[in-house]
Amino acid sequence: MRYAVVGLGAVGSILGGLLARAGDNITLIGRKNQVDAIKKNGITIDGVHIMENIHVTEKFSSLTDVDVMFVCVKSHDTYELALKIKKYLKKSALIVSMQNGVRNARQLEEITGVKTLSSVVLFNAVYKKAGDVSLTMKGGLLLEYNKEKYTTILKIHNVLKKAGFNVEIIDDIHAALWSKLVLNLQIAVTALTGQSIKESIKDRISRKIIISTINEGLQVVKKSEIRLSALSKVDPRKMIWILRTGGFLSTVLSNYILGLKENARNSMWQSLSRGKPTEIDYINGEIVNLAKQNNLKAPINTKLVELIKEAERKHLTKSYEPNELKKVLKI
Repeated sequence: MRYAVVGLGAVGSILGGLLARAGDNITLIGRKNQVDAIKKNGITIDGVHIMENIHVTEKFSSLTDVDVMFVCVKSHDTYELALKIKKYLKKSALIVSMQNGVRNARQLEEITGVKTLSSVVLFNAVYKKAGDVSLTMKGGLLLEYNKEKYTTILKIHNVLKKAGFNVEIIDDIHAALWSKLVLNLQIAVTALTGQSIKESIKDRISRKIIISTINEGLQVVKKSEIRLSALSKVDPRKMIWILRTGGFLSTVLSNYILGLKENARNSMWQSLSRGKPTEIDYINGEIVNLAKQNNLKAPINTKLVELIKEAERKHLTKSYEPNELKKVLKI
């Protein structure tokens, strides 16, 4: 089996680096600055340098013989990527979306004509610079079950396990994708306050904002009759309960359940810090759109979308103190 990872940000670099270290036939595809850095220095994950078995390129033509392609680009880059790769992928290949949001797999399959499955990434990673990343929150991977592609999925499962990932194949990936999306509503909050994930959990005001944001998302999803599932370690409802208790249980959540490092930052803050567009439309924006479709209200998430887009325009990595943000959101 020949594998490829497209998108060498935090998740793609960790995935590609660990697969390469495990000795699998893997091609890494990224932007020129990433390719140049990795060709020169390999991939560094938490200070561990991986040089062996690294095949990295900018060229999508290298996808011609690939059997499985892991997509790790940002959601807003999915459409353009699909158009670029469609002429290279063989129809018997399998695409696995490892992205945030709930629409990417469908879009990839519709444009490329290649079977695409979803996955849910349950770990957190920080992108320091091209080829240098840190795993800042422990967690595994959920792979979508598919009867026709089950033999290939089992091979993917085994390859990822060999690389060191905890992997589970599940039937209802749709429920898991929505559960992660609801959990991810909080990342707009810490992107605006500039706090690390741990700091936001410890801060009483930030916790209150996060609880209100996630709870609003839960209500919209519930009233829209979308099913959620309990994710490994934590699910949205349990997260709210733990955060409401504060104190000891919040510390347990950050230190032991999630295994958060002090430098753990969410992907939205990382995008803002690099002057890149965020995935706000595919996370909080998804709740706003769902609310509109079902004649519901989502004022907190609507305002968060507006504030993040303002931060994008102004290239801000800290827009508000927690108490200021609470007032702006009218919580």
